[in-house]
Amino acid sequence: MTTSAPIRWGILGPGRIARAFRDGAAGSASGVIAAVASRHPDAAELAHSFPGARVIAGYDALLADRDIDAVYVATPHPLHKEWALAAMAHGKHVLCEKPMSMSLPEVQAMFDAARKAGTFLGEAYMYRFHPLISRILELVRAGAIGDVRLIQSSFGFAAGHTGPGDRLFSPELGGGAILDIGGYPASMAALLAGCVGPDEQMVEPEHLEAMAHIGETGVDEWSCAILRFPGDILATLSCSITLDQDNVLRIMGTKGRLEVDEFWFGSGKDGGVKAIRLFTSDGRLESIPLAEARNLYSFQFEAANQAIRAGAEEFPSPGMTARDSIITAKILDRWRNAIGR
Repeated sequence: MTTSAPIRWGILGPGRIARAFRDGAAGSASGVIAAVASRHPDAAELAHSFPGARVIAGYDALLADRDIDAVYVATPHPLHKEWALAAMAHGKHVLCEKPMSMSLPEVQAMFDAARKAGTFLGEAYMYRFHPLISRILELVRAGAIGDVRLIQSSFGFAAGHTGPGDRLFSPELGGGAILDIGGYPASMAALLAGCVGPDEQMVEPEHLEAMAHIGETGVDEWSCAILRFPGDILATLSCSITLDQDNVLRIMGTKGRLEVDEFWFGSGKDGGVKAIRLFTSDGRLESIPLAEARNLYSFQFEAANQAIRAGAEEFPSPGMTARDSIITAKILDRWRNAIGR
């Protein structure tokens, strides 16, 4: 890798989310998807889905390839740690899909390994890099709604169970609502609660309670949690894989509230306009538009390339720093423990 050449990426796990990663990389001058690893390299859809990328037989072969600088780990959740560690052992930089791993000790081990190897490691919560998040934080920090008191956030959809191999409904594959999507409202609530604190960074909740419905396959299909953060900021979070929810982020303060629909999608996967709704305590409503033409995943891709080029070992804030990933893992562990998982 030279100081001017694009970062050469290899993909482990060429599924749906990897195709979103591909869309974010399209047209980038700072990085390129150079290779995709698969146990079935002759599959016709691979060449179609990742045009221009070499198709390599097996993950180990991709990691041993000297023409790959960085690896995007998009395998099922339980395999994140194994392949991230293997990539770092080969000197590769790593962007790992969320959740970074299955538990806090695994996440800590991954960051310890990255420090030892001197490689970059980041968690792929793509929403953190979109300008929408910076705008929300600016409004909250500027006192647009006064002192933050309550945060409400949901992420829920109704997925049909397709059978034994369905990852969402498989305990062995890390299924369930909390692991799959609970990290979005959890990480956002912790970011908001911390952004008004003295350090202006993500904070861990002081208390957490939760309940859930466990489905017939043994995974949590819907769940709710109540968190208390420093400063008596409360958060109510919900996630589901069998229920459609309103998917609205609400931030309530002493002088009003902010509402944002589906904050994790920014202004849309392929760009568009997102409105931040500001309700003041005197009953006024102001719609604050944010227009962005770029692909949602392109911000994450560029941020990873910039961090790697700068020799950084983690994302800068408001991206998911190592501290942010560890706090999110703690919250997910506590949430799952509270429902007996």
